[in-house]
Amino acid sequence: MKNNLEEAISILKRLSEKGVEKALEDLRNIKQDDDKDKKAELTSCPFCAGSHVVRNGRKNQQQAYLCRDCKKSFVDSTNNVNSHSHFGEAVWKQVIRDTVNGVPIDNTASGLDISHSTVFNMRHKILYGLEQEEARNPTKFDGVCEMDETYVLESRKGKELPHGYYRKARKHGEPAAKPGLSDEYICVCAGVERNGGVLSKAVGRATAGTDDIREVFGDRVKAGTVIMADGLKGYEVLKAENKCYVFNTDKIVGVEHFHINTVNGFHSFIKERNRSARGYATKYLNRYCALFSKIYRSSEDVADEIYSILFDHKGRHQTIEGVKTENLLNI
Repeated sequence: MKNNLEEAISILKRLSEKGVEKALEDLRNIKQDDDKDKKAELTSCPFCAGSHVVRNGRKNQQQAYLCRDCKKSFVDSTNNVNSHSHFGEAVWKQVIRDTVNGVPIDNTASGLDISHSTVFNMRHKILYGLEQEEARNPTKFDGVCEMDETYVLESRKGKELPHGYYRKARKHGEPAAKPGLSDEYICVCAGVERNGGVLSKAVGRATAGTDDIREVFGDRVKAGTVIMADGLKGYEVLKAENKCYVFNTDKIVGVEHFHINTVNGFHSFIKERNRSARGYATKYLNRYCALFSKIYRSSEDVADEIYSILFDHKGRHQTIEGVKTENLLNI
């Protein structure tokens, strides 16, 4: 996707002083027009959904509004992910696009001429918002689904190992010290409906058990769903509790449609993104799993869809401290 902001910043850097002054004046006029457009679009209160909204001065250089129904004041970013942010829609959309496309944080920061820590906080607000959206509106499985596990190395990226930790520190991208599947790996359970939803969630170290399968998929599988798995007995719990059908593809060879190629493709996608990032910090892994589930097999406009979800005034606000400390994966 084209980065219009990066191009605009590049042009401004090459202008004469007079040209910058003229561009700045034009931008002020555009900002005023944009504020008017936002007022025309804002038709309801983010607190009570009331429609009696009037202008109410300015707050922190933003147009403020007052709801005549609930008497509360608010601005455009109230209850949004960008609440208290200094950046507008264009910057947030570019950070979302770069997050979707796996662009490194430093590259995004350089392109937008903002700091690494600011982009990091914005990215994790986006990821945390997607994780919370999955919790609010969980993916449901119906029809024919494929389920399987994949494994990624545990990572304490950006943090020193505590004294006496079970393993030695390793460089980003370095393989596990132990051969085969060990407690150095984090298990990610994944499910893909062949004509619908996608879900992935990290559950623990090494192999997944029956309780892990129940936690990830238990409430999401509708009655009558056909599940393809590759032999892990834990999936039988879904058959007992959800009145669905579970087939072990290891025992059905050469029969068309009895395979887990679709979910294996999703596994490859997860591993490639993890590899290109030289490992995601394990504490943030489920946030990235929420992102991967959202964007896998998605169309080009998925970034705009994510923006619409996170900026809908429905209690999406998170503090930076909350994003750094709440709902982290601790395994």
